[in-house]
Amino acid sequence: MGNRRISRDLKECALRLYDSGWDLQDIKDTLLVSISSLYQWIENFETHGSVIRPASAPKGPNRILTQAVLTAVRTLYETESDLYLDELVIWLAVEHDIAISVSALHLALKNAGLT
Repeated sequence: MGNRRISRDLKECALRLYDSGWDLQDIKDTLLVSISSLYQWIENFETHGSVIRPASAPKGPNRILTQAVLTAVRTLYETESDLYLDELVIWLAVEHDIAISVSALHLALKNAGLT
């Protein structure tokens, strides 16, 4: 059948037919959808109350240094521009309770435009 975008209305219609007692094969043949899609819509409706699955949470690593911490680092650099990275690692641990390696700190600062 190939991949195609199936409207919410069609999915809800399929579930209404299923609830009315239609056989999955008959729904498949009538609406030209796959059996696996029908099972997925049924599961979505039972789990989430909608035929459309809610958007998943953003993926990716959590930021170690928040924008507030980067602002504090920027302010610190304005007053003490000769700080070494290992000193900054200790300052972050003591002042902000952040454990970060020198290499990770270097990368975070570089990405933030602080060199």
